[in-house]
Amino acid sequence: MKNKQNSYSEVSSQANFGELTEKILKFWQDQKIFEKSVQSRPEDKPYIFYDGPPFVTGMPHYGSLLPSIAKDLIPRYQTMKGRRVERIWGWDCHGMPIEHKVEGELGIASRRDVEKIGLDTFTKTCYSYVSQTSSEWKWYIDRIGRWVDMDHAYRTMDMKFMESVMWVFKTIYDKGLIYQGKRISLYCPRCGTPVSNFEVAMDNSYKDLTEDSTVYKFKLVGLDKTYILAWSTTPWNKIVTTALAINPEFTYVKVKQNNEFYILAKDTLKILDKGYEIVEEFGGQKLLGQTYEPLYDFPVPEGKRAWEIIAGDFVTTDEGTGVVTLAVYGEDDFKVMSEQNIWLLEHVDGEGHITLDHPLFKGLYYLKANKVVDEDLAKRGLIYRIDQHAHSVAVCWRCATRLYYAPQEAWFINVKDLKEQLFKSNENINWFPKHLKYGRFKKGIESAPDWCISRNRYWATPMPVWKCNKCQKLKVLGSIAEIEKLSGKKVSDLHRPYIDEFTFACDACDGTMKRIPEVLDCWMESGSMPYGQVHYPFENKEKFDKSFPADFIIEYLPQTRAWFYVMHVVSNALFGKQAFKNVVTTGVIKGTDGRKMSKSYGNYPDPKKVIETYGGDALRLYFMASPVMAGENLNIDEEGIKEEVQRNLGILWNSYKYFVMYANLHGFSPQKITGLADLSLDNAMDKWLVLRLKQTQQKVSKYLDEYNIPKATRYLRPLVNDLSTWYIRRSRDRFVSGDSKALETLHTVLYELCVLMAPFAPFIVEEIYQNVYASLSGQAESIHLCLWSVFKTVTQKEQSFLDQMNLAREIASLGNAKRKELQIPIRQPLSSMAVRNCEALDVALQEILKDELNIETIIWKKSDGNLEVSFDTKITPKLKAAGEARQLIRQIQEKRKEKQVSIAAKVKISLPSWPKDFEEEIKQKTLVSEIVTGETLDILSVEN
Repeated sequence: MKNKQNSYSEVSSQANFGELTEKILKFWQDQKIFEKSVQSRPEDKPYIFYDGPPFVTGMPHYGSLLPSIAKDLIPRYQTMKGRRVERIWGWDCHGMPIEHKVEGELGIASRRDVEKIGLDTFTKTCYSYVSQTSSEWKWYIDRIGRWVDMDHAYRTMDMKFMESVMWVFKTIYDKGLIYQGKRISLYCPRCGTPVSNFEVAMDNSYKDLTEDSTVYKFKLVGLDKTYILAWSTTPWNKIVTTALAINPEFTYVKVKQNNEFYILAKDTLKILDKGYEIVEEFGGQKLLGQTYEPLYDFPVPEGKRAWEIIAGDFVTTDEGTGVVTLAVYGEDDFKVMSEQNIWLLEHVDGEGHITLDHPLFKGLYYLKANKVVDEDLAKRGLIYRIDQHAHSVAVCWRCATRLYYAPQEAWFINVKDLKEQLFKSNENINWFPKHLKYGRFKKGIESAPDWCISRNRYWATPMPVWKCNKCQKLKVLGSIAEIEKLSGKKVSDLHRPYIDEFTFACDACDGTMKRIPEVLDCWMESGSMPYGQVHYPFENKEKFDKSFPADFIIEYLPQTRAWFYVMHVVSNALFGKQAFKNVVTTGVIKGTDGRKMSKSYGNYPDPKKVIETYGGDALRLYFMASPVMAGENLNIDEEGIKEEVQRNLGILWNSYKYFVMYANLHGFSPQKITGLADLSLDNAMDKWLVLRLKQTQQKVSKYLDEYNIPKATRYLRPLVNDLSTWYIRRSRDRFVSGDSKALETLHTVLYELCVLMAPFAPFIVEEIYQNVYASLSGQAESIHLCLWSVFKTVTQKEQSFLDQMNLAREIASLGNAKRKELQIPIRQPLSSMAVRNCEALDVALQEILKDELNIETIIWKKSDGNLEVSFDTKITPKLKAAGEARQLIRQIQEKRKEKQVSIAAKVKISLPSWPKDFEEEIKQKTLVSEIVTGETLDILSVEN
């Protein structure tokens, strides 16, 4: 607290940044500083930031705190630049994550179980579960310094949000970009629903397995003991292999081995056992149209082809035999079989069980059928060999069940027809890091299939499609008003089963229109987040239209194939343009050992304890300066967080403490902050500090404008260090003597440094601001209500001066290293130093250099070669006495500190001896009023 004598509250020697975080947080909340920061900026200068809402089931962790910090840093910076940045929290409340939790609570495990207990019970339990939002999120979000309105958070289950999603569906449908059809997509038998490719790719939802790989023998019709060989890792598909594919461009061979003949691609002969004879070589065209005996025979429907060899350009010789078994459970298989009218025989139900009436495997789970099939075929002599094969298989991103490709009637967004527009609008997006623009993101678009947006589930936005029970006509509705008008009933809930009760008369026949049972993929909701959060277009239409696309989004790398992608698809389908202008993509945070963070591994520090110990600023600086902000991975390291306290926050705190101490000592208490242009910069150190500030401010602004957060953060560190270890240290005598120009310069630069660091370390700069600047004339209530400073660009002449100071510091570093090598302490003055291969510095800089290295003169010797220094090491009696005086000054200062004597108090001391020629210097620099002879150095009395 301030006292009557002091202008500023005293500053503790050791800051507790955990406690400081709590103190400043309370100030912000009590004074509603966040709300004021938004309200104080004009509505006609919006900066739009889209925040990907976390699942309500999730808990905060380093992976969510990392982007959350950046989600504060950029909006805080833009606010200081005068933009209005409204930030509303959101909760993702729909989809399988919630359904899984609810199934656990209800003790059920499948779609069939859900329908047994009833949709009404299931939906009410979902409502109950999501209403129990964890307060843990707010604790973390507040203490990392993120400003966001959590009290008015939107939820994807809100009626308004869901209505906007329905409008999105109808709008895209009306443009002819949504179709219903049968396609192959990944399927989860546990959840009973399709899974999008990007959902698997997002979190790398794959499992490494080593399983049997089998080379099967397919007996060719009409040829004695002749088999075509085909390699596969899915025995369960061999039950319904209704065709084989070869590549007509390849060369195939017929070989004889053990009294049998085998056909395979010539380039794959290595797969055969030793001891074979090639009896024929021919082009793949010869095989087309040949038939084989089915491994399992079933009646072929009239008009369909089966058990034939057909052409497939997807067939390669990288693995296997150059022959591919075709079944309905593969993307390439389905396509080529459909095109060539091959029988599409399905044999697995929605829960993954074999449905065909066969005594060996009817009712078996499809994976359990693998062993049964191979054992049966081996007994029948239809397997050539079985090996072990290591590969990755897709698993459900929520329940971890192994997925398989299956044919499904579903609804799709026609991504294929949108691709050119997706590429075109990607040109308007600024990506950081830049390589993602034409790398991962563009390549993801290139390989993207049509997007399956329907799900056979329950807790989600319903598909707004009604179908006539007689003529099958479809009608898509895009608003609550349309539903109410057609049904004649009031809508109070859009969820199943309540929305399913709304029916109306078909306008094409006397039938009844009923809603189809599917719901929308929760990623359709994520892609519609820009519209749902503001209930567009039913509300806020004019405001939204003026500010779309958004200025900024950020998430981690896998979202390039997920949230970033689906937002891009939806916005281009709706408006023909991108959803965002600037996107930052972070890497992935891993445990200390490089593995995924896991409590069972114990490979990461507790985030709550870290914040309580080191404070929110330390975590912010650690993450924002890290390569993880440039898309690289990071192994979490508590020592790195601790280092931010010691090397950055601690150094800034010491500079702040130093200013307050000497400002209070000398009664320095200005009524306002002196502008940089109004400072008297006739002292070289003052001039240098101001130029270093301007140089840093311009670079930090440039990097933030480019969304290069790690470079901006790292560029701050040298200035914080320079302020303390060069400016203050080299200006110490001026502060001790109360030099008003030095105090004024430090007062101004410390303020500008707080403004500059406000987006990065909001807690510590608020503490400094409140103590030193908040009460001054014309100042804002908080540092975070101040505007970003704009300085004139550093001129060539000013840059030359900075370069000269850098050279002086380099010489000083060489000089200190040489003294250490010579074992001559810095407190011992020397007569001269020679500097070779360098032109003489400015006189003012030479004086700084002489003071730094404790020398009387500098001899400059210009020539070619590397910079070198040497000293005249002869110590005269006068130099020796001066060295003893310096040593005594240090010892007296340490004694004052030991006795806890105020820096402002004069003291009377005793000394055994001292150099009389330097007595006045000793007294002046240590605030000693009188020196008397005594046995030891001691403080005899203190004058108030």
